[in-house]
Amino acid sequence: MQMQDNYITIFNINVELFKSLGASPEEILAHALNEAGLLNAETTINEMEATKLCNTFISKKGNYKQSTQLGNLLVKSRIVTLQQLKDALMEQKANPALKLGDILIEMKACTGFDIERCIRSQSEIRKNLEEIDSYQDKISGLRKKLGGHA
Repeated sequence: MQMQDNYITIFNINVELFKSLGASPEEILAHALNEAGLLNAETTINEMEATKLCNTFISKKGNYKQSTQLGNLLVKSRIVTLQQLKDALMEQKANPALKLGDILIEMKACTGFDIERCIRSQSEIRKNLEEIDSYQDKISGLRKKLGGHA
C-alpha cells in the first residue's frame, strides 16, 4: 500500500451525539465528509468505501426516525402486538380524527400510562434527532464556507 499525500489518521472523534443511532465512527465521519462535499468514489475510511459508510449512516438515521412513531415504540416495548397496532391503524385510517393512542386504549390493548410513557420516550428520541439535525446544519454551513474559499 502506497502512502498518499491526502492520507490522514484521526483519533478520538466525538461520536456521543450519534450513539443512539448505533452508527460507527467510520459511518459518522463518512457522513460528515459527504455533507462537507469532501467525499469522492475512491475515498476510504479504515479500508472501507466511504460512500457505503455514508449510505449506512443515512439508513440508520432513517430507521431511528421511524422508531419515533408511537405505534413502533409501543410494539418495540411489547406493550401492544403488531396485529393490535395494525388493527388500530386501520381504525385510524377509517376515522382520521381519532388519535392512535385513544384507539389502542379503547381496544384495551394498552393503558393511558403506557401511552404517556411512550410519548415521553418519543420526545427524548426526537430531541436526539434535533441535535443531529443541528449538527448537520453546522456541517452545511462549513460546506458553504469551504465552497467560498475554494
